Amino acid sequence: MAFVSYRYDIDEGDEVIYCYEIQLEPEVRRKGLGKFLMQLLQLIGHKAQLKKIVLTVFKENDTSVQFFRKCLNYDEDPSSPSLQDPLMADDYSYHILSKPLITT
Repeated sequence: MAFVSYRYDIDEGDEVIYCYEIQLEPEVRRKGLGKFLMQLLQLIGHKAQLKKIVLTVFKENDTSVQFFRKCLNYDEDPSSPSLQDPLMADDYSYHILSKPLITT
């Protein structure tokens, strides 16, 4: 039906929760399950006092890009190739998105 894979990680010196994968069977999509799973990751990261939640999404997966950006309010992470190498942004097939969990 659905699963999410994650781990605690260090990203550019920050302790983060990194969502490596989230998959939902087509019949359970657009029912709130993906949002619920990501909220669980946010809660785990928040309870562990991690700075942010980070994930990678393929640019061609427009549905997922819109889900993370519009529905869950993720932004381009400073480590994303589009920001690190803006002149070559089109050469990269993915975005790195993130959302803060704690404010400093």
